[in-house]
Amino acid sequence: MTNPVEDPTAAERERVMQPVIRLVMIYLGLSILIAILVTVFHQSVLDYQFLHAANHDSPDPAVRDTVRASLSWSLWSRPISALIILLVYLRIIKGLRNGKRSSYRRIRIVAIVVTVLNVYYIVSGQNPVWMSIGQGLQIVVLIATFVLATRPHVKAHFTPAPKD
Repeated sequence: MTNPVEDPTAAERERVMQPVIRLVMIYLGLSILIAILVTVFHQSVLDYQFLHAANHDSPDPAVRDTVRASLSWSLWSRPISALIILLVYLRIIKGLRNGKRSSYRRIRIVAIVVTVLNVYYIVSGQNPVWMSIGQGLQIVVLIATFVLATRPHVKAHFTPAPKD
């Protein structure tokens, strides 16, 4: 990692990136909170999702059991995906601090993709209201992250050097 004290460009990049990094950390906090709540209230969330799932009222008990098992597995995967997201975002943050253009590109792409996914989850109505509120907060943070990351003074720190 470049030492900001020794490198004025790194110090300026760190100052400019600090609001973006804070928003990424807020997003991570929300993700972890939602994953913990989903784990704690697993049965309640599962019941809600089951009642809103296709085939929940199937006359065949095997179909109902398959739907419930599938939904349960999906819910248990949330804490695992939150951990993976945490590790990926920590790596992106490190890259942003080091001026890596690939990390700058990733933060913008991830913000867009995850925003679209969260909008889908909210619109589909497959989650309880409290989860949709959490996902809505994540959307706000991700849009703010994208907007801040695309500002000219931030982008300038990740523009490739002109070739001679």
